[in-house]
Order: sequence, then C-alpha cells, then structure tokens
Amino acid sequence: MKADEDLADRLDALVLDTMPEGRKQVEELAAAVVNAGGTSEKALMEMLTNSDVELQLRLNICWMIPRLKIAGAQKALKALLSDPAQEIRSEAAAGLGLVAEDEAVEALLHALETDGSDAVRSAALHGLGIRSSPRSAARIIEILQDPSQNPELRADAAEALAHVKASPIVDALMSSLRDESPLVRYSATYALGEQGEARAVPQLRDIVAHDRAITPWGSVASCALRSIESISSRSS
Repeated sequence: MKADEDLADRLDALVLDTMPEGRKQVEELAAAVVNAGGTSEKALMEMLTNSDVELQLRLNICWMIPRLKIAGAQKALKALLSDPAQEIRSEAAAGLGLVAEDEAVEALLHALETDGSDAVRSAALHGLGIRSSPRSAARIIEILQDPSQNPELRADAAEALAHVKASPIVDALMSSLRDESPLVRYSATYALGEQGEARAVPQLRDIVAHDRAITPWGSVASCALRSIESISSRSS
C-alpha cells in the first residue's frame, strides 16, 4: 500500500524532523501504519478510534497524529482520554501537549484528577508540562506536595512545573529540595534550573555539598550543579 500524496509528504517531513538516531524507527513505524491501511488522514483517524484495530497499531497512530499536525487531532485525542486501554489514554494525554489549545488543559487536568492509572496521570503531567499553562500550576503543585502520591508521580509533577510561570511555583520547588524522595529532589533541582530563579542557588549549593542520592537519571547533586550553572549563565 501507498499513502496518498498529502500524507506521504507529511510522513517524509516527520522523518526528517526526527533526530538522526531515531529516523529508522520512525520510518518503520510509518511503513507499518501505511501497510495496515493508514493511507490517508481519514483512514488514520478511523483506525485510531476503532477498538477492533490491534492495540500497537492504534498506539503508533496515536503517537503520529499530533506530530503530523492532522486536522481534528486535538478532538480525537481528547476523546481517547476515555479509552478502555490505559496505553491509549497515556499516549493521547502526552500527545495533547503537542497540539492542544488552552481548552485541552482542562481535559488533561481532569485525567490527572480522575484516571486510576498512574501511567496515564504521569502522561497527563507530561502533556501539561509541554503546554506550561499557568492554569495547571495549582493542581500540579498539590500533587507535588502530597506525600500520599507515589514518588515517581510527584517527580513528574516537579518536572511539569519547569517552564510554568506562576508565582507560587519556585517556592514549591524549593520546598521539595527537602523531600524524602531522591526522585522528587532531582526533578525539583532540574525545574529550578529551568525556572532560572537566583534565590534558589543557596539551597542548590547545599544539595551539591550534602546530597549523595543517586537516581536512574543520575545523582541529585550533579543535577543541582547543572541547575546552578544554568541560573548563573542567565544572570551573567
């Protein structure tokens, strides 16, 4: 099968926009979708919303449509936040961050509040982090500061605040530098570096001097050092 001219051009552009090390994987993903019948924008949307289509194929299409800038992608992704498969809900939540207007922030916040899957809630935080809307700040801060939430989710909340500009965020992140979880501390140090807030530097220096925790992403101290360097470079 071959994609129609419009979709073929979009797929070529998607591959070219991908980092070199990931292009082969994207080419293979696109070829699999086209060979399965996804030869036009209309066909992709029909396959995406058809629960009888193989899950992996739907996931591939769900990943593709926000990156292909397909008309109606936002509406389709919002609807998929109610899909029975948590994998689809997760991919849809992450994808909404790439295409959503501010109105979809409410849909992501609703998923964050109500979905029973931490994987979906994490993806919603990722989507909200991409949008970086001040409207999301209060709810994300609540999750960051709630010790009953799992540490991975709270770390995702800290990262989601990295580029959101709202007055209470820096204070919330600085408070999280004292959190029991190394994951939360790591993400808070990263987010403070992205915020570029100079008043966080003394606490970040204390992290560099005394925090010896290691996370899957590296040490908390090394992240704090990078954040100090980032803040310093902005003020020099």
